[in-house]
Amino acid sequence: MLRVEAAVLTLSLREFQRQGGKALPGPSGGPFLLQGQGEQFLVLRVGHDFPPELLDELQGFAAIMALRENQARAVESCLDHLSMVEVEAEIKSARAERRNRPNL
Repeated sequence: MLRVEAAVLTLSLREFQRQGGKALPGPSGGPFLLQGQGEQFLVLRVGHDFPPELLDELQGFAAIMALRENQARAVESCLDHLSMVEVEAEIKSARAERRNRPNL
């Protein structure tokens, strides 16, 4: 497991929205944690020589985080105890409802 320890500068999401890249310190700074109301975003500054395989790793990491968030919501909604048959029935029901919904 790769463990990266770095000093992370925290910036206001609102300030970043107002100023864009001007809110970030010099060109060599980073990573940055943008914090808003209940939201946090990790910003990594990359150059033109950024290796594409590292981007693949970061996208995989983002997918894992999204999966964990979905799993937490399933636990909160007590949906983590459904069997595969029940999950498939829920999906079938949602698809049928979507097909029968009038187009607006």
